[in-house]
Amino acid sequence: MNRDKRAGLQIRAARSMRIDQARGRYIRWLLATRDLSPHTIRAYDADLASFQRYLGAGSPVAEIGQEEVLSFIERQKADNLSPASLRRRAAGIRGFCRWMISQDLLASDPWSGATLALGRPRRLPRTLPAHELDRLMEFLALAAGVNAGTEPDSRAVGERPHESTTLLAVALMVATGIRVNESVNIKCHDIDLPGRALRLVGKGRRERQVFLTNDWIASLTGAYIKARSSLGLDHPHLLFNLRYEPMTPPAMRSRLAKAARAAGLETHVTPHMLRHTAATQLIEAGVDIRYIQRLLGHASLSTTEIYTHVSDQALKRVISDADVLGRFSKTR
Repeated sequence: MNRDKRAGLQIRAARSMRIDQARGRYIRWLLATRDLSPHTIRAYDADLASFQRYLGAGSPVAEIGQEEVLSFIERQKADNLSPASLRRRAAGIRGFCRWMISQDLLASDPWSGATLALGRPRRLPRTLPAHELDRLMEFLALAAGVNAGTEPDSRAVGERPHESTTLLAVALMVATGIRVNESVNIKCHDIDLPGRALRLVGKGRRERQVFLTNDWIASLTGAYIKARSSLGLDHPHLLFNLRYEPMTPPAMRSRLAKAARAAGLETHVTPHMLRHTAATQLIEAGVDIRYIQRLLGHASLSTTEIYTHVSDQALKRVISDADVLGRFSKTR
């Protein structure tokens, strides 16, 4: 049997694969080759499971065409799925189809020439008001036995290591806008205290630096590292949990939510809210949006531009305080 004939048989065999089999292979491929969070992988798998149920688990992937894809999306719209969920579901299926083409499971792209009107209402990110942020930081500093107005001492930090861990993590997120996954993945060797810089590896394995420009947080980081070294931890991660193991994102989210409640905040505070707060305050302080894009690690400037909408509230306050027409009327 010649090579071309053998290749043709392999392609025909591949295209007889069922969608449930292809979905399993695709998810394993994502886990092995893409730097995606477990949450994102679960979301993609759930979206593809919905598509699989719609077509039938035993359906051959070769039968997936534009009609099947568009009718599925229309069904989701009829079921009142939100525009954001529709866009994510469509993106998940599009990625699945691209992978199947690369594996010779599909002969052509079902999305070629397809247009979808999914709506793009942009939800403004939730931020923490300045007075609530101050209240949270004061509570965390008090719990850690650290005076917010003086240089932190490593001995005091070492006496309350877990409270100090929460304080440092929140301070880093507020000061630099880093993601919760990035904060818990900071290694001690990623920190350049003399240069006041942190090396991060963010989404897509993109590396960047953020900076500890505030004297207090630089001192807190140094004191925490000294206190940490005295505990004899056997892992390189900066932040640790109650068992002195590396901190995890869910544990950090839980700590932050509990601390906010204990501080008397009515708002459900999340790490991403702190990231939004940091970005918004930088916009309102007049920092160029391209610098903020680099700081946050956004691949696209359009992602960062949503914060300009949030800062419209600050613009409204400034214009209201100026009250140009009010001054004019007083001169008449």
